[in-house]
Amino acid sequence: MKNLIEISKIVTKKRISKIEIFDKSLLNRKDSKFNEFYEGLVNDRFTTDEEAAAALYETSPLDDKYRQLKSRFTKRLLNTLFFLDSNDPSFSDYHKANYNCNKNWAQIRILLTSGARSSAVKIAAKTLSVAQTYKFTDIILNCSRILMSNASLTGNEREYEDYFAITEQALSDLQSEIRGEELYQQLSIKFASSAYSDEQMAKTAELSLEKINNLCATCNSFQLHYLRYQIWIIKAQTKANFQEVIQVCEKAEQYLNDNPNFYQNVKLANLALVRINAYLQLRDYENGRKNAERCLDLLQEGSNNWFIFLEYYFLLAMHTENYINAAAIFIKVINHPRFDYSTDERKEKWKIFEAYINYIFESENLDRDLLSTDAKHKFRLHKFLNEVPNFSKDKRGYNVSILVVQILYMLEKGEYTGIINRAEALNVYCSRYLRKDDAYRSNCFLKMLLTMVKEDFVYDRSRSMAQKYLRKMMHGDPTGNSTVAEWEIIPYEILWEKVLNRLKNKVAVKA
Repeated sequence: MKNLIEISKIVTKKRISKIEIFDKSLLNRKDSKFNEFYEGLVNDRFTTDEEAAAALYETSPLDDKYRQLKSRFTKRLLNTLFFLDSNDPSFSDYHKANYNCNKNWAQIRILLTSGARSSAVKIAAKTLSVAQTYKFTDIILNCSRILMSNASLTGNEREYEDYFAITEQALSDLQSEIRGEELYQQLSIKFASSAYSDEQMAKTAELSLEKINNLCATCNSFQLHYLRYQIWIIKAQTKANFQEVIQVCEKAEQYLNDNPNFYQNVKLANLALVRINAYLQLRDYENGRKNAERCLDLLQEGSNNWFIFLEYYFLLAMHTENYINAAAIFIKVINHPRFDYSTDERKEKWKIFEAYINYIFESENLDRDLLSTDAKHKFRLHKFLNEVPNFSKDKRGYNVSILVVQILYMLEKGEYTGIINRAEALNVYCSRYLRKDDAYRSNCFLKMLLTMVKEDFVYDRSRSMAQKYLRKMMHGDPTGNSTVAEWEIIPYEILWEKVLNRLKNKVAVKA
């Protein structure tokens, strides 16, 4: 009762007359500008202030009416964050506990600054217990410090020593977590900045894994141990060891199963995504399909990982020559309202995918109505080549797929002179950029295309003379590695068959 009296006096003295949040009563008022603004945002009708101001008031964003509405709307929206339904089925136990602990911590700070120490301490003790169960290190540290301070004020030496020990351990764990995050983030930056692996990257990943292993030996943090698996996965990816990638994903999933308080569907989905990519590289399409089906159940439509998943799902369809399904995935992505908010790199990647799926539909004479989109998405080769500037700089990654599809289109249209004019540049490109093992298949395939030019686009001679490069490509690099890189939108073996088929059934030569 003492705590209730303490809190009641604070609320009575400092409360506002009305709590402004978004609740059902407000959202049910269809004539409300708040509701209209809210509906426009969540349904992606408003993507700019200009669109919202015009729809709501037929004015510009500088108009006082719109600015006042936006300000009040923002305040109400932020207030609502404290009243989310943590019992919603979409909340995992972990996320529910995390949300409630953070909300409790905000209450603790407010009570302390309002002089209600007794109430703050009671909530801190309950919150600490939950935080320890789920290993929320920052919350453990914050709450134990409050409780340690209170024990010193009340002269309870035993409690003080207990909370001091908890604080000391939490501080050590938090430092380990921060160091682990730093190792993972620095590695991720290096890994994301290049679409290929190299020796230096592999060494960095090895060193990062060694460092986080040492941290894990003295820290039992869920977050730190899961970061260890993330770094381990990157280490395996840099070495193109995709069997190891799959094995690490299985270990990470077992860790989640063994620690149910840390179990989260989103982490399972992330691991499934990594496995899909690994199975693609290994051309194990059946296991890739199984993981794709699992992702469909775990991912929220429109989320970042949902878009990543559809990249892999598209590649899976292309690699298994399920082109109708690939077209459906492509249309689903580019027509999704959230796609416009994607990064430039993602948009460029889908432009490359678009080039390949259009090439397939043209060369296979498939029903182009299945690829029909609005006018702004109509594919044009010359426009495409100007719309992928970032990947054009990636000399051993997606730029190879750009060069390849350009030649494929020219071959399809009988523009042999254009291909001949590019032959010398392609030869230099191979020797300069595609000499390392991870670019081995690309090197072989471009040499096969150059052989086609050297043999004057004659089917029999091209097929015969390119056979040695085809064998090398299929057998793999000097280490025996023949994994398919993600920029190999369609496996080169399949593309070569299409090239030979076009040479066998030539179209009229264009000047």
